[in-house]
Amino acid sequence: MPHPSPAVTIRDVAAAAQVGITTVSRALNNQNEISPKTRARILKIAKELHYQPNRHAQTLRAQHLNNIAVVMKGPSNPFFLSLIDPIEQAIRAHGYQMSLLRISHEENEVTIGRGAYPDSGAAGVLFLGGEARESTAIFDDFPLPFVLCTIPPAPAWDTSIAAVSVDEAHGISLIVSHLTSLGHRQIAFIGPDQAERSVGAIREKAFISSLKTHGIRADERLIVRGAKSDDPYSFSYGYELARRLLARKVPFTAVAAISDVIALGAQKALIDARLEIPRQVSVTGFDGIQFARYTNPALTTIEQPIHQLAEHSCRLLFAKIKNDPLENPQVLLPGKLLVGDSTGHVPHV
Repeated sequence: MPHPSPAVTIRDVAAAAQVGITTVSRALNNQNEISPKTRARILKIAKELHYQPNRHAQTLRAQHLNNIAVVMKGPSNPFFLSLIDPIEQAIRAHGYQMSLLRISHEENEVTIGRGAYPDSGAAGVLFLGGEARESTAIFDDFPLPFVLCTIPPAPAWDTSIAAVSVDEAHGISLIVSHLTSLGHRQIAFIGPDQAERSVGAIREKAFISSLKTHGIRADERLIVRGAKSDDPYSFSYGYELARRLLARKVPFTAVAAISDVIALGAQKALIDARLEIPRQVSVTGFDGIQFARYTNPALTTIEQPIHQLAEHSCRLLFAKIKNDPLENPQVLLPGKLLVGDSTGHVPHV
């Protein structure tokens, strides 16, 4: 008995018509963003291929008309949670709705973004967090317009990749300059896990470079990295890595952490070890989450401009959806040093 032929998919129609999946979806749904000639050609090809729309996809289209998919990597990261509201407001200001897909730190956000929405009627994808890649080959033939939010561009990226982030290196340099101005030279660093390829690794590299600028050689014994199995960007991660730092018994007068959450976890470990902050040791974070302002002591950190991140990301995304030219597709925004009560002058021995 012969096997039934596999059903023709929207990808098959797109390949036969030599257009993107988004264009086929617009033709099938009689949307205005394509020319009547292109729509007629696509419909003719779909008919010749005996394409039958997926009923589940039709339901999703009805539910997500004018939808923007936000793929958030790091579902428990308070900084990302603080970005959701301004991103949703910016999306709604353009007349669209937002659907949020939360994925774990271990998952590949591009693969999930590529596979989750091609038939859902989403007009574009905004990646919130993710891997900082040297190469952008993984985005080749991505089926929808997309923008990377909080992921800084690498030098090798071309201008077809739109990305918006804080200037990581500048932010770290503000932290190091602040600590050195207070007399600190033995500065520990709580960094990413050893396999990390996101902004944590970028911040660690910037930290080592900034120390060098101030005439300080980074002491590898004062740089603590997690294991791949650790839960990164969490209070428990910061707490555990600070305990590992203390166990090394290498003198330090300040601790710089790659995020506020990690810094607050580290701060708890230092307090549990009966160290007074900031009289005996100073602590800094990065992100500027609101919660860090109400801890005791309040955290010195770099405040990321969340509203600008959201506005620029959505501006670029909707320009790509409309096929408008992008004058500045890769945006770096300055962070702001917020000096709290967690940093002070180096203690006198």
